[in-house]
Amino acid sequence: MNKLKPTRIEDENQVVETTTLQPQRLEEDSILQEKEEKKRLTSLKAIGGFAKKSLIVGGLLASLIVIGTIYDAAFTASSMLQNMPILGAVYLLLLLSLVGILGYSAFKQYMGYKKLKRIDSLQKEGLIHIKNPTVDVKSYALKVIETYENHEDAEVRASAQKAKSELHSMMSSEVIERIDELVLKQLDEKAKNIILNYASQTAVSTAISPVAFIDAILIISRSHAMITDISKLYGYKPNFIGEMVLVKSVIINLAFASVTELMTHHSGDVVGGSMLSKLSLHGAQGVANGVLTARVGLGTIKSVRPVIYKDKDEGFLKNLTKNIINKIFNNKKAN
Repeated sequence: MNKLKPTRIEDENQVVETTTLQPQRLEEDSILQEKEEKKRLTSLKAIGGFAKKSLIVGGLLASLIVIGTIYDAAFTASSMLQNMPILGAVYLLLLLSLVGILGYSAFKQYMGYKKLKRIDSLQKEGLIHIKNPTVDVKSYALKVIETYENHEDAEVRASAQKAKSELHSMMSSEVIERIDELVLKQLDEKAKNIILNYASQTAVSTAISPVAFIDAILIISRSHAMITDISKLYGYKPNFIGEMVLVKSVIINLAFASVTELMTHHSGDVVGGSMLSKLSLHGAQGVANGVLTARVGLGTIKSVRPVIYKDKDEGFLKNLTKNIINKIFNNKKAN
């Protein structure tokens, strides 16, 4: 009779052990992912609750200040008109001018906010038409096209006119896809070039800077300029209130993305451990800051694009990370 080899039995046991351990590891990974997702949702809700409470308190304080200022101004005007009519009339004229300027500024802020809400409504309407395309999808597409008919970029204007001329011959099921391909894809590429430029600037600048406070200022200033440029590219020129709402929307888009995970994943895939290990601490921080800036830019695209943005950006982020690391190395060699 043939005897069983001990080594063979051990190998079989090892196979059984590995096969039983794999499902357990998968379950543990899924549990950890669920816990992380819950933490992110909890932190997002906490931030939202704090922001709402802060707005309420700030609104009450602002109301008290405004009411007190109006009462004081009215009392002063009435007293001056009685005692010194000419000086009182000048004071009243200046007061009315100030109110007019503030009123006009408030109106412009409201209109900027209304434009941003229009983009949000277009996104929601587009999502309905994507799920269930009907004849009304062409009227929706016309709204999107009209946004770019007078665009400052000649290429974008030409694309919008071409899309409008072809709209009547399109089938309802292909309208949004064609508008996206003819007009919005072009804007996406231009926006990604803007992101690449600002992310590279942020990465190199923060990799050189030894002070964390200066890094924060650089990140905020570059991100603000990038958000403004991307918004203008998509036909939206934000004012102060609009920018605040837009920044909130961008933060929500970023809430479910871990920058550290993204940086590690993309860096490892693109450049490998050997090249990444050569970076100094400031260099690694610069790469992370560049990826963060890029994520802010992609979040801005999602917020100001009239049709829902569905592209997978893994390839873009990998190329961006590689570009950033090369620039940091080249900058070190130059110095």
